[in-house]
Amino acid sequence: MLKTFLPLIALTLVAQSPTPAPPSPRSPNPVAMPGQASPLAPEPQDGDVIAYLGKKKILYGDFTKWLKVMAGPRAEVIRKNPANRVQVQKQYLELQVLAAKGRKDKLQTTAEFKTLLAALEQQCYARVLMNEDRPGSSAQKLKAKAENPTEEEVRAYFAANSERYATPEKFSARHILVSLKGAPGGKGLTEEEAKARLAKIQEELKAGKKLEDLAKDFSDDPGSKDKGGLYTDIPYGRFAKEFEEAVRKQDIGQVGEPVKTAFGYHLIQVVARQPKEPGDFEKVKDAIRKQMVPERQEKLKQEFLDQARKEVGYREGSAPPEQPRTAPKAP
Repeated sequence: MLKTFLPLIALTLVAQSPTPAPPSPRSPNPVAMPGQASPLAPEPQDGDVIAYLGKKKILYGDFTKWLKVMAGPRAEVIRKNPANRVQVQKQYLELQVLAAKGRKDKLQTTAEFKTLLAALEQQCYARVLMNEDRPGSSAQKLKAKAENPTEEEVRAYFAANSERYATPEKFSARHILVSLKGAPGGKGLTEEEAKARLAKIQEELKAGKKLEDLAKDFSDDPGSKDKGGLYTDIPYGRFAKEFEEAVRKQDIGQVGEPVKTAFGYHLIQVVARQPKEPGDFEKVKDAIRKQMVPERQEKLKQEFLDQARKEVGYREGSAPPEQPRTAPKAP
């Protein structure tokens, strides 16, 4: 959550390191370059010496501490991949050489070094302050609070977003579509041809045939004809206005008169109508807790920042802060 609030500037040589391809099983074991461990060698122990800077020992434990700081959660992934670990370890050792060379050249006395060090120092303060892994850290407390809303808070969120958890009004219906010329996906029937087909279908219905059987032979709707014209549990607002108006008015089980929409003519048989139902808090409360976390994280982060601004005397603008007024001395 807040661990990356003000991320420490990481070296691009770690963040962007490609993962080397593993050696082919048919190829000979890769030969390590001088001073470099074999990619197939077991991981060293923290106390093992991996290099020297003059007489100073560089231990494998120094590398793992650095890796955890620079790569974060990826550190363990890098360590578990021998080839990747060796590559990043090589980069770490190159960094030690360059840093030692910089100290030898007294770069720490330059203005550029001091400016960069000051910027990094600010990032270090922010990162340690907001490190979720540090016991008792501000970030750890905020994370726990964000992820554990009280029952009252969850209920309040449910009440404020009741529409989101309600079951919408739905219907199930069968239909036969007779497309008109110029309609989306239509077969190009004229009005006269379409009405002639509708009349034939209605005659078949009167003769006792079922709409679901006729839909397979006559419907131009590819989405439902193979299912006997059936659409189930459709929330209102998905179909054409004229279609849904007919669904609301028609008796359940009866085939109504033809209804014209932009797609053509429909013969509709309403199967069921389901009214809107309020959400069940007990069924959705666990999902709500998870949904609340991002909003609570942002809210708590801003509250923490506001409090921090007050504690350190932060204020925006170029005007100097007002000086406290002193009471006039008594004569």
